Amino acid sequence: MRTPVRLICMSIIFIALLAAGAAVRAAEPAAGAAATDPAQLLERIERLEKALQARSDTSGGKLAEENADLRRRIGELESEMAGLRTELAKQRGNGKDPEIERLRAAIEAIHDDLKLRDGRRPVLSSLDLELYGYVKLDASYDTHETVTGNFTLYVQPEGRRGDDDEFNITARQTRVGMRIRGPDVNGVKTSGVVEGDFYGAGGASENRADFRMRHAFLQLDWPEERFSILAGQTWDVISPLYPDTLNFTINWGVGNIGHRHPQVRLTKEWWLNEAKTVNLLVQGAVSRSIDRASITQTDTGADSGQPTLQGRTALTFPLVDGRPTTVGFWGLWGREEFDVNAGGDAETFDSYVAGMDLAVTVARWLTIKAEIWSGQALDTYFGGIVQGMDANRRDALGACGGWLAAAFTPIEKWTFNLGAGIDALDGTDSTVAANRVQNQMVFGNVMYAINPKTTVGLEISHWRTTYEGLATGDALRLQGSIIYKF
Repeated sequence: MRTPVRLICMSIIFIALLAAGAAVRAAEPAAGAAATDPAQLLERIERLEKALQARSDTSGGKLAEENADLRRRIGELESEMAGLRTELAKQRGNGKDPEIERLRAAIEAIHDDLKLRDGRRPVLSSLDLELYGYVKLDASYDTHETVTGNFTLYVQPEGRRGDDDEFNITARQTRVGMRIRGPDVNGVKTSGVVEGDFYGAGGASENRADFRMRHAFLQLDWPEERFSILAGQTWDVISPLYPDTLNFTINWGVGNIGHRHPQVRLTKEWWLNEAKTVNLLVQGAVSRSIDRASITQTDTGADSGQPTLQGRTALTFPLVDGRPTTVGFWGLWGREEFDVNAGGDAETFDSYVAGMDLAVTVARWLTIKAEIWSGQALDTYFGGIVQGMDANRRDALGACGGWLAAAFTPIEKWTFNLGAGIDALDGTDSTVAANRVQNQMVFGNVMYAINPKTTVGLEISHWRTTYEGLATGDALRLQGSIIYKF
C-alpha cells in the first residue's frame, strides 16, 4: 500500500503547486495584456482536472474501497470544476477568483484526510505498526488493609494493624503497546505485539513507577489451514476468560487463575459443519513456571530442569437463539524444585491443574462467563490464594476454585457487571500458621462511555480472607476509574 500512498501525496502536492502558481501568475501583470487570461486559467483547470483523475486512478483497489467518502468528495470537486469552467467562460474576469482558492483549499483538506486515514497517524517503519493502549486512573477506598492497596488480592487478618482503612490513587495501570503486521508472504501472515504497563517491581515510589513487559511475542498464521504458531510472552493457554472488573487483578487469588509466561504455542481450528457455526479449537504450549519461593531464591521452575506443558480444547456452537456458546477444557503439568537450604537439599513436586471454562451469549445485551479448576502448586498462576508450598510439610499446597460473572448492556453507553469468586486450599494441606486457607469476594460495577474512547466506572466489592490460626480479614472496597483509550 505504500507506493499508491506516495503517488497520491505527490499528485496532491503537484496539484497544490499548480493552483498556487496560477494564483501568483494571475497577480502579476503581463506587458500589453490583462492581469489574468481566462483562457489560460481554463487551461490550468483542465490540467487540474486531469491530475485529479489520475489521482483517482492510482487510489483504486483497497484504498478506494476503504475511502468511499474520499471518492465522493473528489466527485464533488470534479462537478465544481465543470461549473467553474462555465462561469469563467462567461465572466472572463481578471485577478484571483475566490472559487479557485476554495477549490485549492478543498484539495489540501483531502491531503490532510489521507495523512489521517483510518483515524491513525503513520509510524515510520518497513512494517505496519499500530500504537495502542490507554491512560487509566484508579482511586479506591478499603475499609480494612488489603494486599496490595492499589489493587486487591486478599485482605490482611483482623487485629494485625487494627481496623486499618486505606485510600489509594494511582495511574500505574496505564498501558502502552504496539501491534506489528507484515510481511505476508506465500499465504503466511506475520504479526507481533509488544506491550507494557507501570506495575513493574522495584519502583522507588508511587509517582516513579517502573515500566514492565506484559506481552512480547510474534505470531505466524496460515489462514487457509487455520493454524498458527506463537513464540514469546503472552497469556497462558489455561484459564482464558476473565471477569470485567475495574480491580486490576481481575479476581486473581480469588477464583481466577492464569498469568503471562514465555512460551511456544501451537493453535489449530476446524469447522465441524458446512454452515461454519460449530468450531473446534485445540491449543498446546511449552512454557515454564516462574517462582522464587525457595530459601535460596532460585527460580523453582527453572531449577526443576524441565518445561511446563499447557493445553486446551474448546468447542463453539450456537445455543440460545443461534448465539455462540463456548465450552473449553484445559490443564497444565510441570515440576518445581524447592531448595530448602544453602547446602543443596531440595524437594521436588508437581505443579498441575485441570479446569473448565464457559461463555454463553444469552442475548444481545447479556453474556455469562465462568471457570472452575482444581490443582496444586499454582502460586505462579495466582491459584491457592497465591501460595504454592507448605513450608512445614515441604510439599505442594492443593487448591480449587472458580468464578462466575454476568455482563449487562441494556442501555446504550452503559455496562453493568456482577460476579463472585472463591479460592480455597485443600483441607489438610495447610499446616503453617498464617497460611491463607480461603478467599472469597462478590463485586458489582457500572461503566459509562462518555465517548468511544473515554469511559468512567464505579465498582463495589466485598472481600473475606480466612487464615490458619489468625483472625479472618474482611473488607469493603469502593473503586472509581477513568479510562482514556488510544
